[in-house]
Amino acid sequence: MKVKITDPQHKYFGQELEGNVIYFDIHHIGGGGPDLYSITTPEGKMRVLTTQIDEEHYKAQEIARETKSLGANVGDTVKILRSGSCHSKSGFDWKAPHVITDINRSGYVEWDGGEAQSFRPDVEIVSNQFRGEEVGL
Repeated sequence: MKVKITDPQHKYFGQELEGNVIYFDIHHIGGGGPDLYSITTPEGKMRVLTTQIDEEHYKAQEIARETKSLGANVGDTVKILRSGSCHSKSGFDWKAPHVITDINRSGYVEWDGGEAQSFRPDVEIVSNQFRGEEVGL
């Protein structure tokens, strides 16, 4: 993945370099602390903090990776073939088609506006929101 350096004091300011997150919340303050990233520079590996990068740029790549792995997009109606680790509100029918309302960077998929959530499920598209296509069941 690419890490975009936004710290004007950094040698590689404004550049996108290969890299990845290697440690979350380095100060252990419950999600409010910076994360640690490793980047590959012409001189070798270097470490940077969330405060030095475009975190939204990095998160967007993670979401794109998870969306590609899922094979469906937010807004698509799908059949859930395998739910993965999951939870749902009472009465949620895992066998019925559901609309994907969110895909997060960790691979969790939200169904029907928060009625359920599952981790890296396997799905089959019933209808595609963006193309308006109906797919045969």
